[in-house]
Amino acid sequence: MAPNLLMHVATDGPLRRRLAAVAFADIVGWSTLTSVDESAAVSRWMTLFRTTVAPTAERLGGRIVDVQGDGVLAEFPDIEAALEWARALHAAAEAEAQGVGTMPPIAFRIALHLGPVIEDGERILGDAVNLAARLQEFGTPGGTLLSAEAAGMLPADALAGARDLGELPLRNLSRSVRAISLDPVRSVPVPLAPPPSTLPSVAVLPLINLGGDPRDDYLAAGLVEDVAAMLAGLHELFVIAPETTRMFAGYTPPPQRVGRTLGVQFAMSGTMLRARGGLAVSVRLVDTRSGEELWGERMDAPEREILEMQDHLAARIVAGIAPGIQAAALREAMRKRPDNLTAYDHMLRGIHAFGSEDREAFLGAREQLQRAMDLDPAFALPRAWAAYWHNIHIARGMSSDRVAEAAKLFALGEEALTLDWRCSLALSVIGHNLSFLRRDYETALEHFELALDASPGNATAWTFSSATRAYLGRGKEAVEHAERGIRLSPYGPLRFYRQLFLGIAQYVNGNLAAAEKACRTSIGSNPRHAPALRMLAAVLGGLGRRDEAEEVGRHLLRVEPDFRLGVYARDRAPFAGEHRVRFVRDLAAAGLPE
Repeated sequence: MAPNLLMHVATDGPLRRRLAAVAFADIVGWSTLTSVDESAAVSRWMTLFRTTVAPTAERLGGRIVDVQGDGVLAEFPDIEAALEWARALHAAAEAEAQGVGTMPPIAFRIALHLGPVIEDGERILGDAVNLAARLQEFGTPGGTLLSAEAAGMLPADALAGARDLGELPLRNLSRSVRAISLDPVRSVPVPLAPPPSTLPSVAVLPLINLGGDPRDDYLAAGLVEDVAAMLAGLHELFVIAPETTRMFAGYTPPPQRVGRTLGVQFAMSGTMLRARGGLAVSVRLVDTRSGEELWGERMDAPEREILEMQDHLAARIVAGIAPGIQAAALREAMRKRPDNLTAYDHMLRGIHAFGSEDREAFLGAREQLQRAMDLDPAFALPRAWAAYWHNIHIARGMSSDRVAEAAKLFALGEEALTLDWRCSLALSVIGHNLSFLRRDYETALEHFELALDASPGNATAWTFSSATRAYLGRGKEAVEHAERGIRLSPYGPLRFYRQLFLGIAQYVNGNLAAAEKACRTSIGSNPRHAPALRMLAAVLGGLGRRDEAEEVGRHLLRVEPDFRLGVYARDRAPFAGEHRVRFVRDLAAAGLPE
């Protein structure tokens, strides 16, 4: 047995300071339990308290210090007694769950810590109490979390199967705390409220450090933080905070356990190995309901570039996760009956039709986005995507009234920003059209700065910011931004658009061979996209390949029969200064009508 800690007493003025084994138990999902049936939930909890919580503490030589709703603070003469109390609570909760039928079970999350406390009458105060309360927030439902100080007082066999969670940053405490987790033998289903969002939910789990060197833990944690932040910045996913997912540090839980514990539809897990002069990261995305692996990739970085590569690795991971989740959500939306679609489902269907070369399918995308707006007037993203749709509609030469449609585009973008002032997509669409339609390049650049600050992982922001830089003749920057956009979103219905902007950037940068390749890649994905055809015609004209330029010009006129070079040069060509003159001259080589 550990020594009786109540014998370690010191006096500090009028208050008694002593060492204590502190336990904090909390019921997981209490608000959900009470929302289902408050009277039944309170009755069940009080029964557990009277039959197990309080009498077991007394039997083990401890006492209940405080009860606040669904939380219990207790102290014990030693850590072994505190651990036995925790196990008794878990066992009682499991037994109680067998007799409540379909009602949500009661599950405890318990933390134990050994440290000095200040005695104030019947109360105990101090850092040790705060630490235990904060520590339990990282615990696994049905499990017990111990601080390193508490674990150090236990015999080895008491820690069999324990997981080391490493250093945890506890809320409102100035220092991190190393924690050891004793997980439940079986997964404990917990009553979780659905995420406060109609968006798909995802948890980014801690990477497993296969090398085992604690000095590399910061790198793994930093990568997870970056990925979670970039995903959250997209505003198209509900992302569980990394602090919450730390309960799974040190092992890869079954996907279904992650889903039941955190209430998420998707989870990213992976490993990191620093060895042989470099870093290897392997990650995968799974559906927590079916266990299906939706995406996986291995990434490597040389030792000398590890720190510099962290942002790049995070971006590659996001480029796999976001489209993977969107594709899974779209498959589910496509299987639903039309009368069962949510605002998010309609938005996905609309986005999917953006890339269609079929005119009617593209026009139908706007209807889907309107339904999403009607179903959820407070949802910013459908408005931002609708603004994007009008941008493409104008660029493809399909608009019968460009002035009126441009006004609609800007109005939708501003509505989105009114609902969500950090909506990166809305900022990006407005920024692009400030330069594309109004030639207000400087204000456009200000919008892109805000968009990328709000969401550094937003591919659209990088792509559109590339175009404005190209219009201004800043070719090298334009290429860098366009390539970053493609890396962040290499697939999906709008890949043709990203390739087009890379073509524009390479054209301005003077690399016409690369511009031709990008434009042809864009046209391969969408043969009826007029802007890509215009750009390719100009590139071929600039290369002096007049016959090929004229053939592309004829294709353009089949797609956009009303195109006239003089009108386009006067009203629509987006380039500034000498680049505008060069572009119109090269486009004229395609033999397009004046």
